[in-house]
Amino acid sequence: MDRRISVSPIGGDEFTARFFADPNTTWPGQDPNAAVAAALQPFLAALTKRGECPLVLPRREASWRAACYYVICWDTAHAGRIRPLLEAATATNWTPFDGRVARLNPEDPVDAAVLELVGDGTTFVLRPDPATASPTYRALGRLVRTLDEIPLRNPTPPRPIGRMLREFDLALAVGAAETSARLLQEIETLGGISHENVAFLQIRRLARLGRDVELLAHGSLPTLVYAEPPRLVREGILGAWARVNVGPPIAEDRIDDAIERIREANPDVAMLVDSRLARSHDQDAVTSGGLVALARGDADLITAFASNEFVDDSVQRRLQQILGSIPLASAKQDNHLDQTESPVAVIQEATVAHPPKGAEEVADSAVGAGVAEPDGVATDADDESAIEVDVEVEVETHPALNSWIDWARAIGPGAPVAISQDQAASWPPVATIDGAFADAIDDVDLMATDDLLLGIACFLDADDFERPAPRSAEALLRRYLISERYAPADLAAICALLEVFLRGAPSAERYREVLGDVRASSERWVAIATASRALDLADTVALGPAVDPSARADFVATLISPLNQQKRRLDGTLRDLAALVTADVGLDFDWSVPVPPDSAAVELDSSIAVRILLYSLDEGTLARVEKAIAQRWPAATVRTSSEKDGSPMLKQHARNSDLIVVATRRAAHAATGCIADNAGPALVRYPDGAGSASMMRTVAAGISELTS
Repeated sequence: MDRRISVSPIGGDEFTARFFADPNTTWPGQDPNAAVAAALQPFLAALTKRGECPLVLPRREASWRAACYYVICWDTAHAGRIRPLLEAATATNWTPFDGRVARLNPEDPVDAAVLELVGDGTTFVLRPDPATASPTYRALGRLVRTLDEIPLRNPTPPRPIGRMLREFDLALAVGAAETSARLLQEIETLGGISHENVAFLQIRRLARLGRDVELLAHGSLPTLVYAEPPRLVREGILGAWARVNVGPPIAEDRIDDAIERIREANPDVAMLVDSRLARSHDQDAVTSGGLVALARGDADLITAFASNEFVDDSVQRRLQQILGSIPLASAKQDNHLDQTESPVAVIQEATVAHPPKGAEEVADSAVGAGVAEPDGVATDADDESAIEVDVEVEVETHPALNSWIDWARAIGPGAPVAISQDQAASWPPVATIDGAFADAIDDVDLMATDDLLLGIACFLDADDFERPAPRSAEALLRRYLISERYAPADLAAICALLEVFLRGAPSAERYREVLGDVRASSERWVAIATASRALDLADTVALGPAVDPSARADFVATLISPLNQQKRRLDGTLRDLAALVTADVGLDFDWSVPVPPDSAAVELDSSIAVRILLYSLDEGTLARVEKAIAQRWPAATVRTSSEKDGSPMLKQHARNSDLIVVATRRAAHAATGCIADNAGPALVRYPDGAGSASMMRTVAAGISELTS
């Protein structure tokens, strides 16, 4: 029997046990070896897939002459679509059907299980006569097979392309890998932007996930290197090339070989290098830039990259050596070293036959999504008007913006100001102007809050883990609460801002005030559907400084209590994590749920012996998830890593793992690239967020995939 029958999504295993419990005699004891188990398998598959196929399950009691069939839809809209299909499949010929959903009795244990799974108004109950029971079963089987592979419809109208680009950028910034994939697919499906710009977005996402080999194999890469891509795309390509081809750090005796490799690179990634790249903090990308400078023998490039502290040590020493002792032919039009004037023949021999680019860089989009947002794309988040997109037209950015403060002061009602990742990277670090920037945020007109929040992704990308900007994060967090934006992506951003605020060691007064503000809004968004987001927020506070233990406990209790009241509908992994969080702040919540002693799911969980690697720069989250895994899957072997480069130990862990979970919100490109390159046959998955709950959900999904 397929294991998916006993391993199902949120509430699935418990639902199956309750539906087939007394008085339903269809599948006594849920014995996986019983003949009925094989017959039920194609019907139970819908519980895992959650597509257009409804969940069709039989119920028969001891005194009944024939079984009835529950046709369980996922919501009322789904029920509306299934109604005519059900009528065509069974009505008139095999069973009475008036098209109405059933009125389920909450006092009946089987009906109560259905109500807790999908709610009221979603389920049809068919009651065939004994003579037509078999034809009804066959007709329902045909219906299930017809709808089996069709994904659940989402009849929402297309959204403005500008908004989707902003949401994509924010998803990357907060580490929401699943959300960024969905948004990218939505952008590709909607159309309206060029193939080139879609490729820019794809490469940005691959670079963030550390999938270097896949990035360098991208079909559009040979064209993109000639297309003046945005800075983040350049860094992603050059960083991936360095990690795959020269593997920083580079030994002194390998520099000449590395220069030859950059000269012969196909596609010619050297086309992406100019002096502006020397301002980057991406170690692998600027190392590639330093190699190009050496290959070209370009005085300006060598000067620029020699002063960048992030360039590989060996490459930087070669740059500084040449800069200090060799007369460079910088005045020559060809920007190459003259062999008659310079003894460094190897550099001239390795010269790349492409001159540096001009001084003007193609702008990133107004929100840094990797494409230029065109004229006509509204930056107001509420603009739902149709858009004709021509992404080749660049956004005009404000010429006087030299800092975060300038940007905040330039924002006004109805006057959004474009901010690009390249601009933000050239500004002074936020931590150095934290108080002044927070004051400037507070001075922005409330009517311009949506325009202000367009810069959240840039702010989070500029966050320095060692030097946070807590007051600025607090000011932006308050604007989120004022604008009442509580979509799942917004909750991920709120969690990231709250983490920055807590990392800044707030005073007791500020601590209580900020936690109180977030807590006061929780009734608007805490629900089973957002359980992982709520747990991420609660655990962020639980793992943060205990400035005021009472305020911390109140915050966690407010967010977690509604989930505890509906704990039967939570997956077991989330219940285990919630128990750890509440226990850590001194809350005595009962998270136990009665499970049949012969449950196959319990036996499967306790016997799973997978090897798991968890990666994040947040060591507190890693410790939390490791402990939760030990409780849920005691036979599993867990390794954690928060290293910032591709060390031999990290390579070994990646090679010896069955499942690897990488939190991209708190990850270093060198380390994520190392993991992806050494994962081999392991399953590599990325949480839809950086918190412990998001990570645990990904672990559970990965284990289910490995064992099904």
